[in-house]
Amino acid sequence: AAINKADFPPSSAVPSVTHPQVQQWLAEIDLKGAPSIPLNVGEPPDCPAQVDPDVCYWTCEDCANDDVVECPDKNVWGLTFDDGPTPATPDLLAFLDQQQVKATFFLIGANVVQYPDMVVKEAAAGHHLASHTWSHHALTTLTNEQIVAEIKWTEKAILDATGLRVRYMRPP
Repeated sequence: AAINKADFPPSSAVPSVTHPQVQQWLAEIDLKGAPSIPLNVGEPPDCPAQVDPDVCYWTCEDCANDDVVECPDKNVWGLTFDDGPTPATPDLLAFLDQQQVKATFFLIGANVVQYPDMVVKEAAAGHHLASHTWSHHALTTLTNEQIVAEIKWTEKAILDATGLRVRYMRPP
């Protein structure tokens, strides 16, 4: 598989929701049931004065809801790395190989487009690949449509680079 950088939005920017590809993705998703939660502003985002008790604002309250927050068995660990790939990825892969350890890499889509060969090496080494959004902006500052664009562009970048479809994502 190969990455054509011209097929992707600019790096570090929240992708436009008016792009034809994003419009196609949005047409395939039913957002009618998605909650309408007020957007946070600022970087880092300002927290609302009153938080809906039914909504988990991780940035503001470190809530865990039903998320897995600890490993189920003693001496079982989940090893993850965020924000890659970067120029440091080859050294990290060499270390993990030396230690005979596998990890989950939560990848930023813009970085995947910048360093696709490193993502191929992560997959070839048997590591798990997952999405960490396109631009790493706080999702509490984005509309539902922008969040779809963030996730889908990253999925496309990983698919184009490796031929693999990701099943998981971690918010920034």
